[in-house]
Amino acid sequence: MHLFLVGAGPVGLVTAVGFARLGHHVTVADIDPSRVAALSAGRSPIFEPGLEEALRAEKAAGRLEFTGNPEPPTGAAFSIVCVGTPTDASGPLSTGQVEAVVAGLLACAPPEHVVAVRSTLPVEGPDRLAGLVAARRGRGPCATVVTNPEFMREGAGLRDFEVPSRVVAGWLSPEDREAAQAVADLYAPLNAPTLVADARSVALIKLASNVFLATKIAFANELARVCDAVGADVDLVTTGVGMDERIGRAFLSAGPGIGGSCLPEQALALPLLSSRLGVPTPLIDAVSRSNVSHQQAVVARLGALLGRPLGGARVALLGLAFKAGTDDVRESPALALARELRAAGASVVGFDPRAGEPARRADPLLELAAGPLEAAEGAAAVVVATEWAEFRALDWAALRTRMQGDLVYDTRNVVDRQAVRAAGLRLEVLGRRA
Repeated sequence: MHLFLVGAGPVGLVTAVGFARLGHHVTVADIDPSRVAALSAGRSPIFEPGLEEALRAEKAAGRLEFTGNPEPPTGAAFSIVCVGTPTDASGPLSTGQVEAVVAGLLACAPPEHVVAVRSTLPVEGPDRLAGLVAARRGRGPCATVVTNPEFMREGAGLRDFEVPSRVVAGWLSPEDREAAQAVADLYAPLNAPTLVADARSVALIKLASNVFLATKIAFANELARVCDAVGADVDLVTTGVGMDERIGRAFLSAGPGIGGSCLPEQALALPLLSSRLGVPTPLIDAVSRSNVSHQQAVVARLGALLGRPLGGARVALLGLAFKAGTDDVRESPALALARELRAAGASVVGFDPRAGEPARRADPLLELAAGPLEAAEGAAAVVVATEWAEFRALDWAALRTRMQGDLVYDTRNVVDRQAVRAAGLRLEVLGRRA
């Protein structure tokens, strides 16, 4: 089947490659000519494990092509919209880009065409799409619009496409049920649990899923601070808690905070929605505040461990991406720590094996180092903020010779503890007995 996909970002590229690997012919459109040129040459503009290799393989097989033309090719039965819903002046999950793309597709696609919106929508997003459809149908028959949110994790996108936790599709009006089911059927070879429902419920499924995951992370982070205070180990505590099948261990891992393009934004979006509706949601409201409080507490803890004011201290920040396996720095907890450290008077120099340049664009005040040794030069402390595998095998003896102080504060529980101690360094691990 021929599929048309709009938006060659992280979600769009993984979705396009995933469908191509299922045997579909996928044409991907993007408004950025340089991105289209890079993709046409087999180069991925984003880092996602295995993505570039799979992209090249599917392109060579003739199942994947890229274009700047926003109109679906003749014969394409489905268009899949994967453009952003960023935070803007109106708040989180702005649907401006989605509405523009959908309106354009409705203007040019044939009536039998189905437009599936894979972008994350606010709960009122389906009503806005329904308004576009109604306006277009006032001038004659037009394509059907349904929703189809994704549940893929950055750093594991291809695997999550091919082994999805579930496939969900939403209809804007009951007569569009068959179209929503047809979109869900595109994923049938993956044998995933499938739910077809009204688009409002589907939008809330996506938001509620991410906010619940953010809640589990925030809970684990707060537990880590309790563990620091009482001398317990947060990994043992969360493992014991997670043994209860009603709770589970996933996402109960403490770290420097919630990050990425989804969880922090949606932890804000859902409370804003409930506030507009006049629905009290004190638990949901607290998630975002907990994250900010946690990052402030991590910086305060660093100052306490140093035993001196942070003003004038040089801190090496190892890891800038919001998680390992990606170069995405959106809402990165590492960059949040950098801001908090600077606010406390420290100077911060960062290093990341993948996300250096994105971090520089996101935070022009951040000093970047060429490597871990350069970052550690003159540092009072080294803070590990992203769980890159490279940081497990650092030459800590060499870092020690560059540092002014002797503190290593691992917020991800990733370093080789024995190697750090053997180098004569003082190790502290967030929520764990070092």
